[in-house]
Amino acid sequence: MRQPIPSGSSQAPCTVSGRVWDTRDVDAREAFGYYREGICEAFMDLVPEVDAPVRQRFSARVEHVPLGEGAVNRVRATAHEVVRTPTEISRSPEECFYLNFQTEGLCDIEQADAGFTLLPGSVAIFASGAPFVLEHRRRPTLGVHSFFVPARLLDARVEGGAPRRPVEVGRDPVVGPLIVETARTLGTDAAGLSPAAAARLFSVLVELTALALGGRETGAAEAQSARGEATLLRLKSHISRHLCDRRLDVASTARAAGISPRYLHRLFERAGTSFGAHVLEERLLLAASRLRDRRWAGLPVATLACDCGFADVSHFGRAFKARFAATPGEWRRGEAGLS
Repeated sequence: MRQPIPSGSSQAPCTVSGRVWDTRDVDAREAFGYYREGICEAFMDLVPEVDAPVRQRFSARVEHVPLGEGAVNRVRATAHEVVRTPTEISRSPEECFYLNFQTEGLCDIEQADAGFTLLPGSVAIFASGAPFVLEHRRRPTLGVHSFFVPARLLDARVEGGAPRRPVEVGRDPVVGPLIVETARTLGTDAAGLSPAAAARLFSVLVELTALALGGRETGAAEAQSARGEATLLRLKSHISRHLCDRRLDVASTARAAGISPRYLHRLFERAGTSFGAHVLEERLLLAASRLRDRRWAGLPVATLACDCGFADVSHFGRAFKARFAATPGEWRRGEAGLS
């Protein structure tokens, strides 16, 4: 088997690094076998199955990113079936849960006489210690962010231990939306986070999942903290997606997260900042990046500022100089360094 390459090799050393298995790195005749060995190393022993004609054109990419005590495996592949039998279970040194956020295609999950179809944007959890079947073949391709959660982490937080059957935790009426948003954001951005941030957000995801599975009352304070962190993550994700929209404000952001403006302010205060300060910082960083980017080299500073969400160009100039100790023009000419 060819050795997997580091997925974080081009990133700063302060970010989380992992491993990648990409079938483009091997001969087409070896692609499925390479993928099979890769997912067994990234997850646990599994048996992927695909029809012979599909095997000839099979392609996949698996990214493994550590997250503190857990990990996320980001998979995009030609659709196929994945089975875990008692034989594979007997070879595994420890039990875990797979917390799957479906990003593409449909996944029919069957385990312990229970099952359902996972749609894109949905999150489900199931145990590695009981046989299961994941059937993806109703769509041409599959995409999933699969979180590896050591069984002991959930069993310690759920009365009587977490269930050994599939549960669609993303449908929980209280914490389901937070689980979905946390899984989506962490799965997408994991490789760009610091190890400490990645570990903390993974802990938040575990706490929220435990709540959906009937978490212990003794962990109520910690669970409440996890809810707050996950909600703040959801708020920041919304801000990031709408950063260049000058209509972005507290009311619309709170409404998008399903919370009150007062609670929004409280969450940012707990994080040592404010909504306005966070938005300003993110817009300034975006403007600073674009001023140094050749793709925006011919764009007037005033136009660039407006495109980054600033309504007042004079305010932009003052705020930029206060943040970077240089005017936007000086920054564009390379007369100052990013801090």
